[in-house]
Amino acid sequence: MREIWQTLLFSRIALVLVGWIGLARFPWKYYSPEFNVTSNPLVLMWIRWDAMWYTRIALHGYWTQALAFFPLYPLLIAGVHWASLTVLSVYSASLVVSNLGLIAFAVTFYALVNEYFDDAIARRSLWITIMFPTAFFLSAAYTESVFLFLSTAVFLLAKRRRYWAAGLVGLFAAITRNEGVFTVIPILWAYYQDYGLRFHKRILSVLGIPLGIAAFMVYQWADFGNPLTFIQAESYWGRHITWPWIGVFLAIQEIFRGGPLQANTVLSMIDLVSAIGFIALWLYGWRKRFPLDWLIYWGMLLLVDISAPDIGGRSPLLSMSRLVLILFPGFVALGILSENDTWRRFLQWTLPGLQMVFFLLFVTWRWIA
Repeated sequence: MREIWQTLLFSRIALVLVGWIGLARFPWKYYSPEFNVTSNPLVLMWIRWDAMWYTRIALHGYWTQALAFFPLYPLLIAGVHWASLTVLSVYSASLVVSNLGLIAFAVTFYALVNEYFDDAIARRSLWITIMFPTAFFLSAAYTESVFLFLSTAVFLLAKRRRYWAAGLVGLFAAITRNEGVFTVIPILWAYYQDYGLRFHKRILSVLGIPLGIAAFMVYQWADFGNPLTFIQAESYWGRHITWPWIGVFLAIQEIFRGGPLQANTVLSMIDLVSAIGFIALWLYGWRKRFPLDWLIYWGMLLLVDISAPDIGGRSPLLSMSRLVLILFPGFVALGILSENDTWRRFLQWTLPGLQMVFFLLFVTWRWIA
C-alpha cells in the first residue's frame, strides 16, 4: 500500500509542477475569463474542456445540450461544495471528488487484479494505469476516476458474490457514464457460474443498473418532455452510430490527407493508435485467458466507442485516447506484458513522458481528448 500511495502522490506532484510551468511560461489558446474560471493555478490547470460542462451543471443544473453528461458526478461536486458550506468552490470541489475517486479506484483495482493474478502484476498494472499518457484526466474535473472506481468495485463485489452490493454500485456507475449499463456483465456472469439458468432472487440485483438509467430518463421526461433527450444531445457533439470500421477508415484517411505536422493529423494518429492498441491488447487478453466477463465488458465498451465516431470532426475517433482509460483490463494486459524487460523499460520511459507532454497541452487549452 505504501507503494500505491507513493505512486499516486509523486505522480500528482509532478503533474502540478508541469501544469504550473505551462500556465506561467507557455502561451494559452484561450485567455478569456469565460474559459478560465479561477485565478488559483492549482485549480485552474485541471478545469478544461468537458470540465467546464460538469462544473456548470453542478452550479446551474441541466440544459438540453448538457444532458449528454450523466448526473452523478455533477451531483457529487455540488454535494461537496455545499457540505463545505461553500468554503470550497465548485471547481475545487470537483477536484476533491475526482481525486478521492482516483484513490478509491487504486484500492479496488489493486484488490481486483490480486483476485486473479499475483501481486507483482497487480502493482505493475496500477503503475501503468496511473502513468498512462491520458491518466491526468483521473485528477481533472472529469468522470473517469469515479467511473473506474465504481466499475472495478462492481467486478470485485461480483467476484466475491456480494450481489446486492454489486447491483447498487452498478446503479451509481450507470448514472455516471452511459457505459455503466455494461456493469451488468460481471453480475450476470457470477450468477451464471453459481446458478446456471435457474431462477434465484439474487438475479434481481441486476435491476438496479437499468433503474439508474431509467431514473435519469424520468427526470428528462419531467423537465424536458422527452425521456430520450440525452441521446439527442449526443448529436450536438457530432457523434453518430455507424459500423465500427468506419471510424478507423476515416482516421486513416485523415492521416494520409493531412500534413505530418498538422494538428488534426497528429490527433487522428493518437486516437487511431489508442483504438488499435486496445484492440490488440484485447486479443492478447483473450490469448492469456482473461476472465470471460472482463473480455465481454472490455469488448463491448471498445465496440461502442469505435462505433460512434465524430464524422467530419477534427479527429474521427475523437477522444479515443481518453475513452480507453476506463478499459481497466487493458492495463492488466500491459502489466503482464511488462514482465518482459524490454516492454517494462519501454513503458517506464515512454508513459510518464507522454503524460507530461499531453498535460502541458491540456493546461494551455490545446485539445488532447
